[in-house]
Amino acid sequence: MASKALTFYARFAPSFTRIGYLARGLPLRSGGKSLAGQSWLVTGATGGIGRALALSAARRGARVIAVGRNAEKLKALADEGRRQKEGGPFETIERDLSLVADNLSLAEEVGPLDALINNVGNLPSEHRLTPEGFEQSYATSLLGQFALTEALLQQGKLDGAAVVNMASGGMYNAPLDNSLLDLPPDRYNGFLAYAANKRAQLALADHWAARVDAYTMHPGWVATQGVSDALPWMDRWIGPLLRSPAQGADTALWLASKRPKHAQGRIWFDRGARKAHHYDLTRNPRSSVEDVVAKLRADVAKVENQS
Repeated sequence: MASKALTFYARFAPSFTRIGYLARGLPLRSGGKSLAGQSWLVTGATGGIGRALALSAARRGARVIAVGRNAEKLKALADEGRRQKEGGPFETIERDLSLVADNLSLAEEVGPLDALINNVGNLPSEHRLTPEGFEQSYATSLLGQFALTEALLQQGKLDGAAVVNMASGGMYNAPLDNSLLDLPPDRYNGFLAYAANKRAQLALADHWAARVDAYTMHPGWVATQGVSDALPWMDRWIGPLLRSPAQGADTALWLASKRPKHAQGRIWFDRGARKAHHYDLTRNPRSSVEDVVAKLRADVAKVENQS
């Protein structure tokens, strides 16, 4: 297992770290057009990539709605957003995005959007259930995002908008497989659950592409608190090579403002549509996109029927 992990990280380090970001010349490329007059909703916005995304979009003129569950961090983020010398209005909404109910109420509260950035996610090392009865990683990184996006689409609040799912290079380790979603305690592996959820995010972009400009991207390896908590060795051994949160946010900002043509079955990375498989074990899905969507719809319906 350790040998496999070492091989994986050694293989992708030149591309996924700041080395790849610099080698592709991204610091020299234009950030894109002004976002003045647009409304952007960014989930998981109180730290790391989400925070960088929210502040960058506001600096470029967007009205930003930043969503998170920590009231103190939201206030600090709003204060910083409003202190920026240039930029659009900055708002915050407190929600626990691991809860389907909170995602559905968020969809009701906000108005029409130009961009939805499904950034929130987590990688718990131990199996935990949300109050609604779902495994926490699945609920936060996939189910809640599905509930929010579907509700906004049904309400007509994403007409002409872009939806960007924040995945991870970890998805290269898992196939599309419903049996790996919402894992029970006796089968739980945090890294496998995370990889499977991120793989499913890619399927959702393909599912939504007929109705909205939908993309799934990954940010590379970024220096965030989440990485420090889940992968402390990465900080220790390659910390200086990790990307900054702003570098991790770059492709999401570019996608939502540039709106390139959807690339079926491809994941976006460093402003390019890249192949979604590097290992044979993931090339043959064990579930279809339709299977994944059906499971997510059924799990959302469980919560709706309880309310």
